[in-house]
This record gives sequence, C-alpha cells and structure tokens, in this order.
Amino acid sequence: MNRSELVRAVAERAGSDEAAARRHVDAVVETVMERVSAGERVIVTGFGTFDRLSRPARNARNPRTGLPIEVPAAEVPRFRSGQTFRNRVAESGPSVLQEQVVEATAAEPAVAAAAAPDTAVSVVVDPPSSKAAKNGQKPGKKSKKGADAKKVSKKGKAAAKAPKASKAEAPSKKRPRKSKSRAKASK
Repeated sequence: MNRSELVRAVAERAGSDEAAARRHVDAVVETVMERVSAGERVIVTGFGTFDRLSRPARNARNPRTGLPIEVPAAEVPRFRSGQTFRNRVAESGPSVLQEQVVEATAAEPAVAAAAAPDTAVSVVVDPPSSKAAKNGQKPGKKSKKGADAKKVSKKGKAAAKAPKASKAEAPSKKRPRKSKSRAKASK
C-alpha cells in the first residue's frame, strides 16, 4: 500500500472525501516527523512508538576494496511496533487467510472471490535449459575452475574446430630463412 492507497482507505473508513483524508494523513505524518526530529518520543497506544536513536561512530570495511573506513555518528528514526499491532499481524497470518478462503468457497463461489481479493497464486516455472544441462552437469552447478578443468587456448579451439590436414598437404606459414652464404653473396 502506498500513500495514495492509504488516503483512499482512510477516506472510505472515515466517510469523508479524499482531499480531507489526504490533509489528515499528511498532518499525522508531518507531526510525527517533526516531534521525532526534535528528539521527542511519539507513542500511539496499540500501534507503536516512534523515537530517535543515536548510533555511535564506528569503523567498518568497504566491501568492494576491503579498506577500513570510518562511519560517522548518526541520529536515525526508529519505530517499534506495539503489542496490539503485533498480535493483529500474528492472527492474520497466511493460515488464517487460507481458512477464510476455504470457508467462503464451501459457502458460495462468488463470495470466495470477494473474501480474498488479494490472494496470490504461486506458479512454479521450470528454468530454461542451460549449457550446463547440455554438457551433462547439474543445472545449478558451476563448472570447475582449477587443476581438473580443461583449459584450451585460442589456437587449440581453432584447431579443434577445423579438420586437421597432414603436413604434406598443408603449406607452411613461415617464410624460409635466407642461409648465411646467400646473405653474404647478395651484399
């Protein structure tokens, strides 16, 4: 649910128009942000507590380079959910939704669709065959890189693709060297 959907839900629940609901939602959010940034604790009984947390400076490592870096001290917002909120979330787990759908399906199919409009259907899709599967390896397994791996140079790959010709048939690519006696004679 995003902000617009929240405003629509508040408007429906309060029985007012969306413009008034938007002003009210914005006012609540702004008030919480102002009070928490001023260092106050905002407690909404049953929902949760918004407060400010001081994180001390610390040393960390840059994951890309591995070099140590200093992370400065920071003031960050924190939200801790209330007991009523936690209980409501725990009660409405996936098993409760499934039971509601099963009960509604038994009663009437049209009611079942209305009872669980946000129910998701999971579909398992087989991944397309990969080169590993064609080579006889397991699909999720990478090929070995090390002493056991077959390393083929570029020349080796080209030689493997082209049919081998005998030495008599294949012309030599090297130019013949001049003998020393010829080189002296030509000077």
